[in-house]
Amino acid sequence: MRKILLFLMLIPAIWISAQSAVDSLLTVLKKEKNPNQITALQNQISDAYKHTDPEQMQKFALLALTNSRKNKNIYQESVAYQNIGVSFFIHGDYEKALQNFDSSEKILLKINSEKKEIRETLAKTLGSKGVVYSQQNNYAAALENDFQALKIYEETKNNLQTSKLYNNIGVIYKSIDDKEKALEYFLKANQTSKKINPETFAASASNIGLIYLFQNKLDQAKKYFDESLESYLENENPRGLGELYNSYSQYYIRKNQKQAAKNSLQKAEEVFLSVDDKFGLSDTYMFLARIYLGENDLEKSLQFSNKSLELAKELNLTEARMNAEKLLSQIYDQKEDQKLALYHLKNYDIEKEKFDAVKNEQQRLKTELNFQYEKQQLEKRENASRERLKWLFTVLIIGLLLLGLFLFYRNKEKQKTLLLQKQLTEFEHKALHLQMNPHFVFNCLAAISAFVVQNGKDEAIRYLAKFSKLMRLTLEFSKESSITLDKEIEALQNYLELEQLRFNNKFDFNISKESNIEDDTAIPSLLLQPYVENAIIHGVVPIEEKGFINIIFRQIADQLICVITDNGVGIEQSKKNKETFVNAHKSMAMEISKKRLETLEQLENKKIELSITELRDNEKILGTQVLIKLPLEFIEK
Repeated sequence: MRKILLFLMLIPAIWISAQSAVDSLLTVLKKEKNPNQITALQNQISDAYKHTDPEQMQKFALLALTNSRKNKNIYQESVAYQNIGVSFFIHGDYEKALQNFDSSEKILLKINSEKKEIRETLAKTLGSKGVVYSQQNNYAAALENDFQALKIYEETKNNLQTSKLYNNIGVIYKSIDDKEKALEYFLKANQTSKKINPETFAASASNIGLIYLFQNKLDQAKKYFDESLESYLENENPRGLGELYNSYSQYYIRKNQKQAAKNSLQKAEEVFLSVDDKFGLSDTYMFLARIYLGENDLEKSLQFSNKSLELAKELNLTEARMNAEKLLSQIYDQKEDQKLALYHLKNYDIEKEKFDAVKNEQQRLKTELNFQYEKQQLEKRENASRERLKWLFTVLIIGLLLLGLFLFYRNKEKQKTLLLQKQLTEFEHKALHLQMNPHFVFNCLAAISAFVVQNGKDEAIRYLAKFSKLMRLTLEFSKESSITLDKEIEALQNYLELEQLRFNNKFDFNISKESNIEDDTAIPSLLLQPYVENAIIHGVVPIEEKGFINIIFRQIADQLICVITDNGVGIEQSKKNKETFVNAHKSMAMEISKKRLETLEQLENKKIELSITELRDNEKILGTQVLIKLPLEFIEK
């Protein structure tokens, strides 16, 4: 589903209704003689068309841009770029929208004025960029721009635009599945806009209703949907109304009222078609396809699934493409067309891999954003404390007792800062670990796919059984940053056996652990797998003779030594081999492992060494050795 509803931060026009506002402005424009006023009116007319006619919106914005350049009115030039950007956004051309918003921002920063009008125009441009970045799933950039805009509006006490930004920030938190923060900002938007901004009130009510719907609080969801509908019917906003009808359909589905759901979706289709909103139509057609599939009307379900998929491809919507491909596979399966069912199932797997990568990034970002929020709250408390200390310092004229207390307090705050830095490093390490697991799974699934194609049923079953065991270990390890060395060895043993099967016993291997290593010795989970994988794929597989991989664990003083040796082609030849192949998917495992070692070094404040060397006997290449030295740690029982 579309990211609920976001507001573009534009210069507001005086609204009686969209058409009457345009008519009034056109009448004034015909009589106006002042060139600068003509440009301003053209921008206002462009803005007034934003909900009804994006073509006219762009037409008048381009006229304003031409006249502003001719008259050297750089402020109106920035507004014209802003309006052009909105028209491209409505058509789904996000790159051109961003280009125009950036042009507007550059001009406004160049003006560098403290005038309220110019500062608020800058805030609207930043807010508009935030909307585009959110639609592109670039949530960090979206929040950065939104919070900059929010700061300006709070300083100028503009409650109207503040309420819009509350809604937009709520949408972003909803997109990264942080429903608590999303609901917090939606409720702020709803309360702030109730009497001053019907448009934001309607949108925020719709958003609140959606969250309650996801939480299965159907009565509360219906209450807010009804409030939103009443406001939308009184205040024209076709896109918002269309999204609301889509949301109503999902409410009726949960209430098992399928006809009511179809009626809502038919209304949504009419509204979206009237304003050429392809994004909303993609969701509408998907919902209709699911309903008709549930009714076993395969032809209608197929019709709407294809419509949804076509729009999703045009707009490059990964989740929508994934849902449409899955539904098409189900439809053709029921039609007993196994060829097309398999075709769409394969497409679904491809889109799901992309979507899972996006969701993993969203989870990582959620962790970062939560930490940044806590950090900001701590900084606010620290700043407030410093202000109080400054006031006391002035009143008591730097008494020795106050000075001693102040120094003590500063030392205490320093300890808090050090603790905060350590927590930051821990978060970074966990975020890298979260990236590692899906990468490892995707590589294993690719290996299984290749093995199934190359081998028979019995071998595939053996491979899947070993993969299942390895996955259980991986899921167990994903809960912890570190595991015992024996568990890591068990996982490596399973992985190497899988790769032996995959490459038809192309290589042998040995894993050994010295007897002086304790049973509870710890190691970061799945740390060595990427290096072992590299030794197999780029080391021993390319050689003609049988390969051998040797993994040894030693303990020397307070260090755990991990040595991975192969008799492969060596580093230089491996690099040459890689250059001769074009690979569509850039491997991230080695880079992630390197970053994990760096963050672990910061976290433990102990030296960690990594070296990769090519083994030689005079000019003869004997293979490659990876040496990792870790500080000795133990699992707490």
